[in-house]
Amino acid sequence: MNTEPESLPYAKQKFCDAVYALIGNATIDRRLTYAASYLMMLQSRDLPAGTRDDFEKLKRKLTRIPLSSATACMPRPISEDDAVKLAKAILSMFVQLLGGLIADPGPIVEREEVRTPSKFENMRADEIEAALMKMLADHGITVSAGDATVPQ
Repeated sequence: MNTEPESLPYAKQKFCDAVYALIGNATIDRRLTYAASYLMMLQSRDLPAGTRDDFEKLKRKLTRIPLSSATACMPRPISEDDAVKLAKAILSMFVQLLGGLIADPGPIVEREEVRTPSKFENMRADEIEAALMKMLADHGITVSAGDATVPQ
């Protein structure tokens, strides 16, 4: 019996948009603000049952400071360390939605970070983008120029 929600492809696309918003040359607070705006379009029920609690924790952390005013999205002040943790949590949850890289990654947001070098650690931004695009294509998700464009 398939227990995946029918809206899972939509959830994967919103996480893809969020990850894509994190790539770029805008400041990290702007990139996180735009990434969060995509994730706010999701409800917990859009995700598999095993990821819903992690998603709610992530959503609370992303919205401790409102994402927008009455007129526009506002960058939120955030430390570099907290920004990196949130960006990694978004990427980790996206990878988990795509089927994961390991059998059981454990909790996404509150996990202790074990410092093992990533294969992406010494890559340039364009190399990371190419690797991400290949991973997305391997999972049937395409991103076109102009998708998830982050205004400056």
